[in-house]
Amino acid sequence: MTVAAFLAHSLPLVLIAAVSPVLFLNASRVVEAAGISAGLCFAGGAVLCLVALGIPTMGLMGAATSQRVAADLASRGVDLVLALVLIAYGAWQVVRSRRNRTATGAPSGTKDGALPTGVRALFAAGLLGMLTNFTSLPLYLSVAQRIGTVAAPGWARALLLVLVVVIVAVPVWLPVGLKAVAPEHSGLKPETRRRIQTATQRISIGACFVGGALIIWHVVKG
Repeated sequence: MTVAAFLAHSLPLVLIAAVSPVLFLNASRVVEAAGISAGLCFAGGAVLCLVALGIPTMGLMGAATSQRVAADLASRGVDLVLALVLIAYGAWQVVRSRRNRTATGAPSGTKDGALPTGVRALFAAGLLGMLTNFTSLPLYLSVAQRIGTVAAPGWARALLLVLVVVIVAVPVWLPVGLKAVAPEHSGLKPETRRRIQTATQRISIGACFVGGALIIWHVVKG
């Protein structure tokens, strides 16, 4: 796979993986309450999770075989599994949402959890937040394993991984950037936060189904 083919294949998946309302809300709360340094700790944990998962995923696929055809077939197999995981998770969210509506009589928004304090706690919260992001991770892993099949020098594949990590981590570093560039406009209004919380599950379900369908389309298209 060439670099151009990889970008055409993976850019839509990366952009969908970057849609994470929960991480964005949590990162915004951290920055608003404790400042830029706390936001960097939270973002650092999330980025470490992506790097720690992305490097071995990329490396294993790149070293799986020396034949390009076999590597491409193996990559499609991994993609298919990840797509099925995404769609299954989206379907589970739909079922859970309907059960919650039946039990409560109305849809419930995502509630804010307790805000962590301290450098280690913030770093761990960011890492755990990304590690349990079951919508973004399958999409990210699909893209990361594809990097291993790109016909390019090692440094070029490393740059591709860095680019992917930066985009997927947008929800955690964007609040930090907004606070640094325009502190007076960086905070979320309570109404905006409530709207994002209410739409969180719908956005996640949509990302699962759209992302899973895109991966399957790429597998079928070859």
